[in-house]
Amino acid sequence: MAAWLNALRKRHAKQYATMQHELQELQYFQERKEGYKESIVGDTNREKREKQEEMERLAKEKAEKERIEMLQKRRKTLRENLPEEPSAGDTSNVMTIALRFADGRTGKRRFNAEVELNELFNWVDGFFDIEREKVILSTMNGQRSFTFVGEDAEENDEETSEIMTLEEAGFGRMTGLRVTERKEDEEEEEE
Repeated sequence: MAAWLNALRKRHAKQYATMQHELQELQYFQERKEGYKESIVGDTNREKREKQEEMERLAKEKAEKERIEMLQKRRKTLRENLPEEPSAGDTSNVMTIALRFADGRTGKRRFNAEVELNELFNWVDGFFDIEREKVILSTMNGQRSFTFVGEDAEENDEETSEIMTLEEAGFGRMTGLRVTERKEDEEEEEE
């Protein structure tokens, strides 16, 4: 019986090897087919995600571009609407404000004492290109600081939230102020 089985194995060895090879190839084919399907699904998802990210990026760029255009228009308006600087000979009720920026720049201008404090922020925004909502003006000794007061500010917000004149703010005839810019994360904390 062993001889018969051995003869049978020898006679059909090529056919058996072919069948084994076909089974292996069928298994490889199934794996490639599944991998191809997964690849198509992955590529489709990646393309959707990339398209969504591109749309979001374009929307952000458009919003930023509109914001910059709005800022440029506003700065032009602020420069045009800034009160006239009193003449050098006029010393009654006139204050000289000197600014020192964190980057080393300086600015100096004369204002009437009855001018609102917000005009200083308009001056900084219009001529030094720092958004007035992000500016913090502080005295050189750091004891007092002032922020821009918009139309929608609450009256009980803090000491500096009320609209006051330069005289009411306690500025002398010559006052030096340090200009710092509020960071984005500080603004988010306040909201």
